[in-house]
Amino acid sequence: MARIRFDNPQERETFHAKESWVPVVLGGVPLALVCGLVSWAVARFVNPDLLVTCVLASILVTILSRVPHVIDNWRTDVVVTDRRLYYRHGIFDVTDHVTDLGSITDVTVDPTIAGRMFNYANVRIQTKAGDDDFVLKEIADAYTMRKVINVGRDKLEGSAAPVQPQRRPTRRR
Repeated sequence: MARIRFDNPQERETFHAKESWVPVVLGGVPLALVCGLVSWAVARFVNPDLLVTCVLASILVTILSRVPHVIDNWRTDVVVTDRRLYYRHGIFDVTDHVTDLGSITDVTVDPTIAGRMFNYANVRIQTKAGDDDFVLKEIADAYTMRKVINVGRDKLEGSAAPVQPQRRPTRRR
């Protein structure tokens, strides 16, 4: 897997995020249940000798249905540096998104019930421009990522503040 290359060689990585594997695995459960139910019905009402064949076919269908999701998960990369947020997604149609931390106005973490149990969530990034907003789907350890982005953004804002010249005390005569 190709690593994200930073625009500025002096940038340093502060957080590396990936999509969580839990939704990839849990997404196959409904299909596995339906295939299992069909296998049971075929074995019960059509031919009991077909039970093993139907169960194996159910397992194969479930695994094959998850392959695109596994590849999609494997090819998603999110890196937070001390200056920017980098997001890369895709295999053949690669999407790169780079956002300066200073232009991020809000980071919203939106977990599902399963996300709360297994520590993943969707992360919505809102920017000053507004048209540059995007959502990172099913990010593992999303709350830590939000904290790192907010700390980095606050550091950039603190360093960009104009330095006030010190006033000399005036003497009264």
